[in-house]
Amino acid sequence: MVALAAIFLSGCIGSGGSSAPAPNNVHVVAKDSRAIVTWDGVAGVEYWIFHANGSGVTPQNCSSMPLCYTAVNVTSPASISGLYNDYLYSFSINGRIDGGPGGEGSAAVDATPRPAGATWTTDASPTTSNLLGITYGAYDATGSRFVAAGTAGALYSGTVYTNIDAGTGLATTGISWALLNNPLTSPTATDFNAVNYDSYRGKYLIVGTGGKILEMTPASSTVWSEPSPGYTGGQELLAIANNAAGVTVATGVNGTIIRSVDGGANWLPATSIMPTTSANLNGVAYGNGVFVAVGAGGTLLYSANGDTWTNVTLASIISTELKGVTYGLVGSVGTFVAVSADGKVITSTSGSNWTAPVSVSSTLNAVTASANAVVPLLTTITTAFVAVDNAGNIFRSTDGGVTWPQVNTGSGPLYAITHGGLYDYSAVGSAGLNLYAD
Repeated sequence: MVALAAIFLSGCIGSGGSSAPAPNNVHVVAKDSRAIVTWDGVAGVEYWIFHANGSGVTPQNCSSMPLCYTAVNVTSPASISGLYNDYLYSFSINGRIDGGPGGEGSAAVDATPRPAGATWTTDASPTTSNLLGITYGAYDATGSRFVAAGTAGALYSGTVYTNIDAGTGLATTGISWALLNNPLTSPTATDFNAVNYDSYRGKYLIVGTGGKILEMTPASSTVWSEPSPGYTGGQELLAIANNAAGVTVATGVNGTIIRSVDGGANWLPATSIMPTTSANLNGVAYGNGVFVAVGAGGTLLYSANGDTWTNVTLASIISTELKGVTYGLVGSVGTFVAVSADGKVITSTSGSNWTAPVSVSSTLNAVTASANAVVPLLTTITTAFVAVDNAGNIFRSTDGGVTWPQVNTGSGPLYAITHGGLYDYSAVGSAGLNLYAD
């Protein structure tokens, strides 16, 4: 039976067709839990990719190697997913015509998948404005995109690209940025501080100076507009988040908290904040039924509905300015992570009780979270938290915020970071600085 399986896998059982020569210029680029395979395809040839744990795979020996799998009838470039990070894999491709037997396989190419967020590249700057906010969401028929916003009305969409050099096989990955329309250009452009994607309503929302709010629903239009009547309080808005179930919360200067339950068309101030605060609220996040907002002087508030808030006293834990907050799963436990202006990190599973701070950097500005597969158990999911600082350094934690190894040395301030899709990160900052990792 093993021999028969090997014969089938190698494509030697034909039906009147013929085999095809192995393709040329086979290259494999390792990603997180996957690999991108490219080759020079020939019209009319059906290609199969054989991959297994170890070196030297062929169509004939694949079935005798660990973790052998075959991708049938694929075209270049092909994404091979479900791989174990930090495991060595070998790849070979053969071809057949009109259902014939598979030909000889291409020379085996090795690659080792690795966790996302560990290696960063700098993309060309789309603007000289400071980019202060970044998010990711479904954009249009072409797929999902990053959206970044910043000072002087800066507003851009970003599409992930992967270019593979045909000669060397080296991959260049990054984000290609395109200018978006901004209706708030007169008399002076609004500074945008944060941007958020609401998957429940399929809508982007951006907040900024003067309490300005922009919205855009790609399914109906890619034109940004200002909601009417929108928010009329006039206070500068610094952060925005939603619960993916219809409630959106924005926070700002002087303890401002506003809430919308209709996708951002109408906004009302929170009815209760106990005790009250006049601190600037720099960040807000949602997770596991709770909104958490953070700000100056170690201010931290939480709410189940975005309308009634409890102000948590953190004086015994941290009293410096909290700059950002995010939420993710650590194992199966939901965890909030907040970062401070003096480079410290605090965590909470409830939003009300927080751990003692861990020192990471001198000035942390923002933090994000994403799910990554843990080797060797693909079914065990943890969250990688990634934080950026005022020097452009990037730190990554895979143990729930306990330790934060530095994964990138910076060249300028980074102000915001987000995770997009399954594997992509984008960090943005001063004078259009933007970095990408997958």
